[in-house]
Amino acid sequence: MWGLRIDVSNPAEGYESYMVPALFSPWASKLIEMAGPKAGERVLDVGCGTGIVSRQAAVHVGPTGTVIGIDRNPNMLAVARKAAAHERAPIQWYEGRAERLPFTDGAFDLVVSQFAFMFFDDRPAAMAEIRRVLASGGRVLASVWQGMDRHPFYRLLHDVMLRREGRSVLQDVFALGDAEELRALAEGVGLRRIEITSTSITSRFTDPDAFLAAEVEAGAAAIPSMQQLDLAARRRLVAAISSELRPALARLIDDGDLVLEFHAHILKAWR
Repeated sequence: MWGLRIDVSNPAEGYESYMVPALFSPWASKLIEMAGPKAGERVLDVGCGTGIVSRQAAVHVGPTGTVIGIDRNPNMLAVARKAAAHERAPIQWYEGRAERLPFTDGAFDLVVSQFAFMFFDDRPAAMAEIRRVLASGGRVLASVWQGMDRHPFYRLLHDVMLRREGRSVLQDVFALGDAEELRALAEGVGLRRIEITSTSITSRFTDPDAFLAAEVEAGAAAIPSMQQLDLAARRRLVAAISSELRPALARLIDDGDLVLEFHAHILKAWR
């Protein structure tokens, strides 16, 4: 194992090519199914990353609808634009922060956010902005990971990174694992009919050799505290922890695939 690296100058490319098909695309399908976007609706994807949720939403709202994706990471947006152009999805892309959305009050029927809320600097401000840009009767759906205790492989990865590197950023990924904290964010800005669904998806990664490198690339793409890592630093990080994680990964192999179960909370609320 560990023979394959994902060496790209833009970590978001590795994120899109490896992590999106196996992990984030199935979660996007679940989020969009729960959101139920309709033809002609105006949709905003906050913390859109490489745009998988935006691209799926665009199929549902059709040519009479509008889909806008916003993210503060220009590297993510560069990949989002390329992927949307390839799929001929007419999505508008904005670089900006969730805490200060550059849109008018009531501009959207639906706001979605997939695994991004954990990384917002001011979560209450971001939720308040989402409420502001929702039309009366509009809805928001946001997914966040459940706690690290529900993801034992990532607990092991967290411990190894702390021991080897003296730091780990995985606590950021699982920072909203408490469903009641998520509920409180929505209640705090006056959203109504708040529902939180706890759900799971099992993902199969067809190239276990690339998995850890892809995780580091995904972190460098999505986690603000990792975005200062250059290619050499990412390679060193993979090399530093791979030997310790090899036995743990070996136990998770099924018919050549790496199989992991992921657990999330999905918030749905109305303005």
